Amino acid sequence: MDDLTMNIGPAGDGTMLEIGVLDMEGDDPVVIHAMPLRPKFHRLLR
Repeated sequence: MDDLTMNIGPAGDGTMLEIGVLDMEGDDPVVIHAMPLRPKFHRLLR
């Protein structure tokens, strides 16, 4: 999907999350994926 953006970072309580958003730059973005950060993405935090 070309219009899917994956974001990783901390929630308000510090829990690391991964959030997938469709059409993030558009007028009506939609979250389609949200879960605790999986180990395979930890390398992206460095």
